[in-house]
Amino acid sequence: MPETGSAPPRVLVVDDETAILKMLALALSRKGYQVDTAQSGEQAVERLRSADYSLVITDMRMEKMSGDEVLQEVKHIKGDNIPVVAMSGTPWLMDESKFDAVLAKPYLLKDFFDLVKKFVPAVPAEQSIS
Repeated sequence: MPETGSAPPRVLVVDDETAILKMLALALSRKGYQVDTAQSGEQAVERLRSADYSLVITDMRMEKMSGDEVLQEVKHIKGDNIPVVAMSGTPWLMDESKFDAVLAKPYLLKDFFDLVKKFVPAVPAEQSIS
């Protein structure tokens, strides 16, 4: 069967809370995104060195490496071509940040997807594989 269209957008989600990471990965994959996850900034850097992404979504407060440091590494490794979205419980402290967008915690999944779609539209799944 001939291949139609292109590969789904690849998104990297970085969060040190396993439950949030799993929930976001599942939700994004159900919307047609290819999702990689990292439980730390260090893991995110490893993933960035070995794959190309359409979007990076990172928590701000993590052990050892913060979301700001993840942003610096994205720019260092990949340049300015990849949008980076921060998830923060204190978005008012990020008015001067270099992130492409900031998502205030807590958030609704609808708001999360609205923000993601601004940067990379999902590819509709032609078949559901369960």
